[in-house]
Amino acid sequence: MRLFKTSFRNRKGRIQTAGKWYGEFQDHHERTRRMPLFTDRAASDECLRGIGKLVAYHRSSGGQTDPALLQWIENLPSRIKTRLLEIGLLDARRVASAKTLNEHVGDYRAALLAKGDCAEHVSKTCNAIQRIMQACGFTFWTDIQASGIGTYLAGLRGENGIAARTFNRQLQACKSFSSWMVKERRASENPLHHLSGLNIRTDQRRIRRALSTADMQKLLDAARTGPERYGIDGPQRALIYELAATTGLRVSELASLTVGSFSLGESPSVEIQAAYSKNRRQDRLPLRADMVGLLREFLAAKLPGTKAFPKLGSEHSADMLKDDLQAAGIAYVDDSGRVFDFHSLRHQFISGLAAAGVHPKTAQQLARHSTITLTMDKYSHVLQAELDKAVDLLPGYSTTPEQQRATGTIGKNVLASCLALQGGKQGYSGTPSRQTIASAQGQENPHQMHETLVYQGIPRGGDRTHDQGIMSPRL
Repeated sequence: MRLFKTSFRNRKGRIQTAGKWYGEFQDHHERTRRMPLFTDRAASDECLRGIGKLVAYHRSSGGQTDPALLQWIENLPSRIKTRLLEIGLLDARRVASAKTLNEHVGDYRAALLAKGDCAEHVSKTCNAIQRIMQACGFTFWTDIQASGIGTYLAGLRGENGIAARTFNRQLQACKSFSSWMVKERRASENPLHHLSGLNIRTDQRRIRRALSTADMQKLLDAARTGPERYGIDGPQRALIYELAATTGLRVSELASLTVGSFSLGESPSVEIQAAYSKNRRQDRLPLRADMVGLLREFLAAKLPGTKAFPKLGSEHSADMLKDDLQAAGIAYVDDSGRVFDFHSLRHQFISGLAAAGVHPKTAQQLARHSTITLTMDKYSHVLQAELDKAVDLLPGYSTTPEQQRATGTIGKNVLASCLALQGGKQGYSGTPSRQTIASAQGQENPHQMHETLVYQGIPRGGDRTHDQGIMSPRL
């Protein structure tokens, strides 16, 4: 190996020395190679020594790249890495900076699809990665900076921007891609490993709500009689909304359903394939009896393998529902800042189960949640009317004695006690005082009653000897 500078004649015919140092070495095929390095001699000398180590390891390992040199290779200029790739000293599959980020994301997409992930989910994930990298100005792997991605996503938050959950989802997509690059030995380290997501519990901009039964019916009526929206006619939209509100299916799961997904005979149900289910499991959910007739009529003319809702997609579902809410006179965002979007139909389903008194564990199973906390704390909403009914069940404490006497409350209660004493069927012993009887007849202020009844715990239907220690204090 040797380091040197070349000379050449310029346009004026004068001898001129090149600005960059050149490195000369023998490759793994014993061929002499020359390559321009850097203008700085020390940097050029270090680079040439690294190339020598690369050649030696390539010869000894039968064509492998030394893992200890990966980080050094990543920091090389693209022109040097491209030249080393042409010579055959680097493996394009293992060296990140040999390809653009778009090419790496393309390989990542193929790897996810080969693993069996949902095609729609893979497309959304990889498109988000490419969009973020392009917005940050990253072309090659070595361009990636954690601060740049963090700043870009924070900018998307802004005022009325993306929610914390969306922020976390896009950040996780980039981190998963980076982890894959390290796992595939295309990179030596994950530059995004230390980035953390936001606390979604403190994000108040995307709190969902459930509708009352009356408002839900108004929404279905408005959709059923409304015009076609995004290629879906009114009756079909009403069916989609009602199916989501009675099964808890997500929009991506609804869009994946085929005619064969429905079993409308005995024990009617709908089946979701594992590739489209969020928990990656094949699930079967029961259907309400009134939905069976609607689905039979809707699916009658469709072939078993065709999509049940071919025009439904997540890209327009939110706007479609928002238009129908407006037609029904229902606010998309209520006075408390809570929204009703398409995913709120899932909240509607779980809140309806809670209002109907369904056991929480059963609701969790129907919701296909991993924890009961998620079902009850996040997806169950209590309507104001239910709160009002609950409060009405409490006993009243604010009625005055005159109101109680007018309604007969005081007299009935005290007379009942007196009659019970005479019959000996209540767990009381002793004799009521004159003031008690007089008060029961409305002759005395109830607050001046001197109750002398003492509870003895006598069982129903039995008698018990009086406690003389209570009845005769002198003893």
